[in-house]
Amino acid sequence: MIDDPVEFDIYLRGPVWKRVTDSAFEDDFAADLNALTTAEMDTSVLTALLQAANPPLDWEVGEAMAECLLEDELNAVWPWNENRDKKTPKASLPGADIVGFLGDGDETIFLFGEVKTSSHADNPPGVMSGRSGLAHQIDTLADDREIHRTLIQWLFARCRSVPHFKARYDMALKRYLQSDGTDFAIVGVLLRDTAPHADDLRTRGTKLDGLPVGPRRRLDAWYTPRAISDWVRIAEAAS
Repeated sequence: MIDDPVEFDIYLRGPVWKRVTDSAFEDDFAADLNALTTAEMDTSVLTALLQAANPPLDWEVGEAMAECLLEDELNAVWPWNENRDKKTPKASLPGADIVGFLGDGDETIFLFGEVKTSSHADNPPGVMSGRSGLAHQIDTLADDREIHRTLIQWLFARCRSVPHFKARYDMALKRYLQSDGTDFAIVGVLLRDTAPHADDLRTRGTKLDGLPVGPRRRLDAWYTPRAISDWVRIAEAAS
C-alpha cells in the first residue's frame, strides 16, 4: 500500500513519468532533430513535430508504475522501453505488458508479466477474471511456448547490440533451456485506488500455492492514495 499522497505524487512525477514518457530517449530524439536544422530552415515543422505527442493514458501510467515498483522492490531490469515499438499514436501493443530480467549474474532469469489497473468496487475487481483478466493472462504466460518464443525473440532483438544486456539475455536463456522451459518468472500486478482488501488476490493466490513446480509466480496488489483518473494530471506536472 502507498498511503502518503505527497510521496505518491513525487513518485508519479519522477521515475514513473520518466518511464512512461521515455524521457531520456525523447531528449536524444529532439537533440538529433535540432542538430540537423540550419539557420536557413523554417523551424515551424520541427516545432510542430516535437509537439505532436499525445499525453499518456491511465493504463500506460499504470504499466510504467508497475515497472518502477518492480525495479525498486525486486531489482528488475528493463532493457527496452516499449514506447519505441509504437507505429501509431495511442497504440496498445499486443503481448505481455512486462518483459525484462530478474536476478543478476548466474541467477538471471526472464521476467514476464501483466498489469491491470482498476477502480472497481468489487473484491476482486472485474479485471482479475475472464479471458482478458489478470488470472488467465498469467496462466497463459506460464504455459504457452509460442508466447515464450515471441518474448524471447523480442528480447534478443533489443539486447543483442548492448553487451551488458546480451550477457543477461544469454544467462536467462541458458537457464530457461536447461530447465525444460520452467526457470523463469511471471508477475501479475494489480494497481488500485480503493481500500486494500485481501479478497482481491486471495482466490488466485490460493490456486498458485497448489501448483506443481514450474515458473516462479508472483502476484502484487498496490493500493494508491490518488484516483487512477487523476494519475496523468498529477504526473504531467513534471513536464
